[in-house]
Amino acid sequence: MLEHEAENHMTIYSRHRIAIAIALMALFNVSQAWSEGQHELLLFLSGGPTYNEVTPESGPDGSDFAADADVVYSYLNGRFKFLGEYLLSTHENELERFKLGWQAEAETIGWIGRFHSPSRYWNSIYHHGQYLQTSISRPFIEEFEDDGGVLPTHSTGFMLESSNELKLSAGLQTTFSFGAAPVIGEHELEPFDLLNTDSDHGAAADIRLAFLPDQLGDNQAGLILSWADLKIDGNHTAEQLGLQRVEQYTIGAYLDWRWTDWKILTSLVYVNNQDKLQTQTLKDTFVSGYLQAEYNLHQDWILYGRLEETSNTDSSIYLKLFPNIIADRQVLGLRFDFARSQALTLEVSRVIEFIGAETQKDEFGQVLLQWSTVFPWTW
Repeated sequence: MLEHEAENHMTIYSRHRIAIAIALMALFNVSQAWSEGQHELLLFLSGGPTYNEVTPESGPDGSDFAADADVVYSYLNGRFKFLGEYLLSTHENELERFKLGWQAEAETIGWIGRFHSPSRYWNSIYHHGQYLQTSISRPFIEEFEDDGGVLPTHSTGFMLESSNELKLSAGLQTTFSFGAAPVIGEHELEPFDLLNTDSDHGAAADIRLAFLPDQLGDNQAGLILSWADLKIDGNHTAEQLGLQRVEQYTIGAYLDWRWTDWKILTSLVYVNNQDKLQTQTLKDTFVSGYLQAEYNLHQDWILYGRLEETSNTDSSIYLKLFPNIIADRQVLGLRFDFARSQALTLEVSRVIEFIGAETQKDEFGQVLLQWSTVFPWTW
């Protein structure tokens, strides 16, 4: 009997050794495959003060200072792709993107995870790296959820990107996504958090169709569409109104065009909100657009200006759920690039329409100063 038990112990011990050996071999193979791939790490740093020509009672705080550190890591090995982005700032800490991709064909890539919504074009090209974009501020309809944005800019689920070659080197790009939509929190939209999955999120779908006259160039024009089921999660204004959720539809177009020393980036979006109350459904709509023009004064100097306008803000129940919205604005700025991948930007603007918790249409001036840079590593 003792011999039998000893044999059993030896058998179990042998199995453990085999399991450990297999696990170590698998870990070695994964680490070896990981080391054989291509790695890229980008560290974006930015910071600077903001001055608002208002008092806290009639608008945002008179002055503020923001500093950001944005880390973007990407990995490529054959058809497998991975991208992660984490933002650490004076206002938030968040895992912004975390997605795994597989290149099924030469021009088709599928992703799963958390990503930027394809229907927000500005965010698709600039992301969270302030150094990438010329201006300091973002247009109203392109703001991230936690910066006053009222349209979903993050989604968690599945995304498919494909390209089709047309005649004369032109191309058509299609990006589609389906996943979890943000919820309407107390002061902002709150995207699905991969590190905290407690909230009950609805669904969202986004489409971007882009025409490129030259597939190797930067110029493009496109159509954007999105649908989102936005549930209420702790927004007191919505609860007082008896609002249970908002079904949001958007359709818009954009143009990103460059010639000689000029660049034009513009977009116009129509938003249809179906406000679902306990006993009825109310419809409110608004249209928001912007036009940003940039001119290269010199190799290191860029002068830019932007006009933003939003209609029907007075009658929109949905917009009243979000405090501190800059709906209409005129912007003028100057950017200076110096040293190695560093920029200093000065931006002044006139806020034409500000929607706060208790006030609306307070006109005031705004001055922003920002230093930004990027440190790239590839191995």
